Amino acid sequence: MIEKPAGEKKPQRLGVREIAKRVGVAPMTVSRVLSNPDMVSPETRARVLEAIEQAGFVPNRLASSMRGNGRMIGTVVPPLINSGIAEQVQGMSDQCHEGGYSMLLVQGEFTQEAEERSIRTLLGWRPVGMILQSFVQSEAARALLQSSAVPVVEISEIKGRKPIDMVVGVSNFETAYAMTMHLAAKGYKRIGFVSTPVHGNDRLQQRRTGYHAALNELGFTNHGDMEVEVPITAQGGAEALVTLTARHKDIDAIFFSSDTLAVGAVQECHRRGWVVPGRIAIAGYGDMDLAAQLYPPLTTVKVNRYEMGRRAVRQLLARLGGDTKVPTITSLGFEIVDRESA
Repeated sequence: MIEKPAGEKKPQRLGVREIAKRVGVAPMTVSRVLSNPDMVSPETRARVLEAIEQAGFVPNRLASSMRGNGRMIGTVVPPLINSGIAEQVQGMSDQCHEGGYSMLLVQGEFTQEAEERSIRTLLGWRPVGMILQSFVQSEAARALLQSSAVPVVEISEIKGRKPIDMVVGVSNFETAYAMTMHLAAKGYKRIGFVSTPVHGNDRLQQRRTGYHAALNELGFTNHGDMEVEVPITAQGGAEALVTLTARHKDIDAIFFSSDTLAVGAVQECHRRGWVVPGRIAIAGYGDMDLAAQLYPPLTTVKVNRYEMGRRAVRQLLARLGGDTKVPTITSLGFEIVDRESA
């Protein structure tokens, strides 16, 4: 067993030489374990990997010709099928370009294992700063980021967890609460909720909690089977509509956590000859370009994802420039866009 040095109070940023010293091998052996493991005996390889794991070591992937250029910002994002995320990434990219920085993007999933893998990969390229989608769930990943001393902006959600460093976004609780109350104010009393899987996704967890809070405040009965989780596709939205209307014949409105899902539901209503909102009201989230052009135009929550991306980069660059007054939490506004679908 490789022991950590006595008295160590916090993780250190270690390199190949320090790992080699801990194990008692040459630095070349550590490099071979990372690049050509078959060239190292199984016993030595196991000792080196154990030391790497215990030290939280992240190998430097940056090519020697680029090492130390100090102009790269790393980001982890979920699948870009979500148009809101794509707008956010565009805002980040534009602001990076204007500031003379490049952006390295790694796509990750909403699991702790995938999150940690993605963060390790990015740290290996030695970025000067990191922008991460939602709060980091993995404690191991949080420890890696904290020990790296790299400025971090978590983006999209401002509630639910204490940020590692800085956070830029909206309260998804408040946006969902506001939309649910808006639907109730228009006379709807049996309001369903559809989202993509909420596990590991703090944004969707907060939206669902906001929806629940509004129903409780209104005194509306909230049946668990009035909620459905589906993939973030138009087909998923169509299937959710079919499921909820089959379960509850009297359901009169559905709040979808994404415009993509809501568009699929509206199209399914057209296929069935149902009038929207006469038979059922449909509301979405995101105000994607298609929302205003849909028939009928989609009622939705508008969040300026593009500006959110730009703001996150601006705050990161301000911190890198030595600004000690950059706020820890930056909240952006939102708008309920009332159109004809609800």
